[in-house]
Parts: sequence; C-alpha cells; structure tokens
Amino acid sequence: MGDLKNPKMHNVRFYKPKPKAVYCMAIQPHNKKLALSRADASLEIWNLTHTPFIERTIASSTENFSIEGLAWCDSRLFSVGLHGLLIEYDLYKLEVKSRAVVTGEAAFCLDINKDKSRIAIGTEQGYLNIFQIQEEEVFFEKFLDKQEGRILCLKFDHSGEYIVSGSLDALRIWSVRTNQALYKMITGRAEHNKPTIVWCLTITQDFSIISGDSRGVLTVWDGKVGAQLESYQSHRADILALCLSEDEESLYCAGVDPNIVNYVRVKVKDDSQKWVRSVQRKIHDHDVRALALDGNKLYSSGVDGYLACSYPPKTLSKFAPILQAPCVTLCSKARYVMLRYPKFIEVWTLGESGGEKDKRTGMFTVDKRPQKLVLVQKVVKVDDNDRKEGILCATMSDDGGLILYSTRLGVRLLKLVREESLKLVPVETEGWGEVPCVGAIFAQSRLIVAPNIGGLQVVEIANDRAVVTQTINTQSDMEDTIALLGVSGDSQFLVGGDVKGNVAVWTLKNNHYVSYCKVPRYKSAPTALGIHPKVPNLVVAYSDGHVIEFDLSRRELTKFSRSLSKSPPKSLASRASVVRSVAFDPRADRTILLQDDDNVIVIDKEKTIDNKNKSPKVQKIEEGAKTQQFDCRSVKKHKHLVHLGWVSQDELVAVEVNPVSLTEHLPPCLVQNTFGRK
Repeated sequence: MGDLKNPKMHNVRFYKPKPKAVYCMAIQPHNKKLALSRADASLEIWNLTHTPFIERTIASSTENFSIEGLAWCDSRLFSVGLHGLLIEYDLYKLEVKSRAVVTGEAAFCLDINKDKSRIAIGTEQGYLNIFQIQEEEVFFEKFLDKQEGRILCLKFDHSGEYIVSGSLDALRIWSVRTNQALYKMITGRAEHNKPTIVWCLTITQDFSIISGDSRGVLTVWDGKVGAQLESYQSHRADILALCLSEDEESLYCAGVDPNIVNYVRVKVKDDSQKWVRSVQRKIHDHDVRALALDGNKLYSSGVDGYLACSYPPKTLSKFAPILQAPCVTLCSKARYVMLRYPKFIEVWTLGESGGEKDKRTGMFTVDKRPQKLVLVQKVVKVDDNDRKEGILCATMSDDGGLILYSTRLGVRLLKLVREESLKLVPVETEGWGEVPCVGAIFAQSRLIVAPNIGGLQVVEIANDRAVVTQTINTQSDMEDTIALLGVSGDSQFLVGGDVKGNVAVWTLKNNHYVSYCKVPRYKSAPTALGIHPKVPNLVVAYSDGHVIEFDLSRRELTKFSRSLSKSPPKSLASRASVVRSVAFDPRADRTILLQDDDNVIVIDKEKTIDNKNKSPKVQKIEEGAKTQQFDCRSVKKHKHLVHLGWVSQDELVAVEVNPVSLTEHLPPCLVQNTFGRK
C-alpha cells in the first residue's frame, strides 16, 4: 500500500470555460425550481430545495439562438427572443417542444397572468401579443393596438384584465378587453437628447406600479389613475432588474450599478404607505441583469455569470458558471482527460513526471507537459454561416480510442486513431444515433446510452460499427430524465439515477442487463454516485448533504451507511455546494472521497480513535454498547474544483477552473469612486 496521505497529484488547470452572462431568470416557488438563460441561449434549471444545483441543462442550438425573457406556467417553461418566436421546452427530453411566431419581429419580454390562461409578449415593432394557454399547446389570440417604439418589459396586473408595458420615455396601461391603452405615463429625461428606457417593472395587488429605468430612478405609479406617486434616485446607472417579495412589503433592484438595493414599505401619517430605502449589498462587480426571490432568499446574476444566493443577515453563497456535471472524463489506461465545453470538446494528455521533487516547492518536476490532442465540435450551416451546436453530453472510453458526444441533432461516435498523425474516424451508429442522448458511459467493450426519449440502450462496438444489442425499459424504475449513470469496473452492475430521488440497479446476466434492485428512495435528488472498484458497494450523494453506501451483493444499506445517517458529520451536512463526484482510494478499501466546488471530503469508514484523544473533526457514532468513531476530514486546497479521480494506484487528478480565467474575459464594470478618491 502506498502512502495514503501523499499521492501524486495532477492539478489540471488548463480547463478554461469562458463565463456566459445570465440574461434572465424565472422562479417556480411551488417546486423550488429556478430557470436561467445565458448569453449563448443555453438554459439551466436549478433545484433550490436544499443546496442549489443544476438539475438539468438545455444546450444552446442554432434553432433557438436567443432568450430574452423566461416565464413558468406551473411546470411548463416558455421563452421569447430576438428570433421572434414563443418557445415552449420539453424538460424531459431537454429540447424545444413547440414554437409559435410572434407578430412584431424580435420579442423582448413576456408574462403570464395569475390564472395561467394567457401569455402577453412585447415586441420590437410595438405590438403586444396575447396567446391562449391550452393543455398541450398555445394559440395566438390577438394583439393590442400598436404603440410607437419597442416594448421592453411588461406585466399583467393581479386581475389579469390589465397589462402594464414599459418602453422609451413612457409606461402604458392596457385594457386586455378593449385592446387599447388607457394611460400613458411619461418618465421624463435626465438629458434632453437622451431617451429614458424603462427596463423593468412590477405590480402590487393594489395596482401600484414600480418601474426601474436607464436614469437609475425607481418610480412608483398609481395604476388606477395613471399618475406618479414617488420617485427615488436609487442607482447611478440603469436599473435592469427588480423583484418584489411575496407579501409585497420588500423590493430589491439592481442593474449596471451592481449594488443591490432593498426598499421596504412603511406606514406614514393618515394610514398611507411609502417605500423607504433600507439596506444595500454589493455582491457582484459587473452588471446585475436578473433578480429572483424564493422566500427570504434572493438570487441574483448578470454579466459575471455567477449565480449568487443571499439571505439575512449576511449569508452569501456564489455558484460559478461551470457546466453541469459530468463535464470531465478521465481515461486511466490512455492517461487522457476529456474536457467538455458548451459547444466543443478537448482531449488532453496528462503530464508525466520522473518522480523527482523540486527542493524549493516540494512539487514533482514535469518531464513531459500536458498536450492537447484533438478538438471536437459540431458545425452546421445557417444562412451561409457556420454555427456550432450546443453539446448535451460527452464521454470517452478508458483506452482513449472512442469519443461519444450528442447534440440536439443526434449522437456522434468517433474513433481516435493515433498513427503518424491523429485523426478522428466516424463510427457507424446504425440508426440509433439519430436520437439525442442525455447521458452515456463506456463499460469495457460496451457503451451505455440514455436517449432523451427515455430508457437505456446497450451498444456493442466492433469493426467500426456500433449496434444496439439491448434496450432497457426504465419506466418502472425512473420517473424523470436519467441524470446519473455509473458502472462497476467489471461491468457487472449498471446504476442510473434521476432527479426525483430514484436510483436503480441492473445486473449483467447471460450477456444482458436485467433489473436487479432499487436503492431506498430518498427525499432529495442524487447529485453524484460511484461504485467501488474492488467491492460491490455503491455510494450515492444527495443535494442535502446525505450520503449512503449500498451493498449491491446483499441489496441493502451497509452498517456504516446506517450509522452515518443517524449522526451525520457537520462537514457533510453544512456544505455550500453539492457533491459533484465520488471517488475511492485504490490503496485503501475503507476510504471514500467526495468532491464539491472547493472541498475534498475524505471519509475513513474504519479508523477508530481513542475517545480521550479524539480530534474535533472525528464524528462519534453510538452503535449498541460500543462507541465507533470514524475520520471525516475536509481538505480545501482548490477553488472551483470540477472533477476528482484516480488514473493509477498513486496518481490523483484534480481538474479545477481558475477563478481568474472566469473574470479576465469580462467587459469593464461601472467605475465607482472609492472613499477619499476621485
């Protein structure tokens, strides 16, 4: 057994995804879901039930190249964009479900009324479109009288009979019944020749309208008579986003001036009410483009791409703009690492060391530096222009010979041939490659694919042909899209998990996978799983910090798992980010490694320590008359750790994203004078 404490560590720092700005967000409070769109028109659905994490991703595509507005209608998600389409998404297949043409060219905003029967859409040419929402689709109903100039924001009032829209220099109150504007409210200008742009607005139950504009002014209007009530110079630049609490007593706003300012409603004389500036926080350095409230938790994001969650008194969590796991595949036999980006894939070799250490730094000297081997991407022609398709998932075989990736157009399987020069040879997919997949994993000579229509496919690859030899029906085991896949080292066990807490196991029998068992369902969604390479133990990590170990041979939770559930250590329960990957030390069967955004949690299942000399990092467990203790340490040496895995008995690979690489490509932020300087 090697030295457990000091394996050779490959710190992979050449994974440099460029941050994509967040354009808009929409929250679904009932199911605790947050949808956000990025600058490349990709969609992320975040699960907010416990520790926030990306539950599913809809990759950007050439058919849906812009998202300017998002809205939930129960569990249905809609968007509009510069293409002039109203789009509904299939959150099971992770693709566009339907599209409807909007009158008025580009669309900038949308809103859904309280009874979920209508969608209102504002457009470039000033048309306000009304669509009816039916069970399976939407139908165009009418558009209201055309106004001058584009409509940049809009909201239904609580009755659904009126719509308030914001544009250049004015807000308008529309009657849905008569199709006419009842009031036009002028904002005024800060400069004579510079129009004021109303970027955002919201409406209270008593028909007070609150708007934010390009002057940095927050204005309160009386919607009953179309008159201004209050006005505040809230920010030094454009207010791009605002949100109202559920009880309508608190308001947050932010924009190009990234300070998030809170206003609260207070009672004054004669039982009237007034909005008063309360507190402000600077969470982002760049423009804040979207705000959303979930109870007392405020979610904010913008140009920097980070999703921030803040709540009283001063708690703050920030989530980096990194792709949903898995976005890294380690090939231990070939010593390759595959890195998935939103629209392309890179394959690199790992560095090699002769074993000598630098006396000054203590680091191993690198004899052969990492080298990029190939770049893979899917390019399609759109209006005589080359555009890249977004990648749904990707994986690579352990020997480095096969690469699979999927876009909305289907699956591509490539053979990496290393002769005099590297070349990629397409492998015939025999028709099954026409259906996109949401997950895939190699299992020795087999390939396991999760098509977006459901189920699993087992593919055999021989003579540059890939043929489906088995289709696994998962309807009795899974309720939603398969989000996690795992396979044992000998391919005997296949494990799949969905976002609703289901984890199912299949076993290999007569060269076919058959249903074997289900892991006891847990209340939270699984975020990572792994099977021990030597013993048939499955470890699953959940979004609330819960970790289980399941004995596949006995089809039950292990004693260690039951003990851990009774008294979980603080290092597991109180994490700011979810576990992204599970690994096992090949030199010690008792050790489990869990990796989240910036920590590696090392759990020793068997190590016991004397009670009198126990460390504060050792968790105490009562088991019968005995007192069992196990070691649970948290190692924080990385920032934005993406993946952790072993490539040999004593070599560990940590793939991380340097925070500097996420900020160096950002545009300049608003210049703010610091105290005592000009």
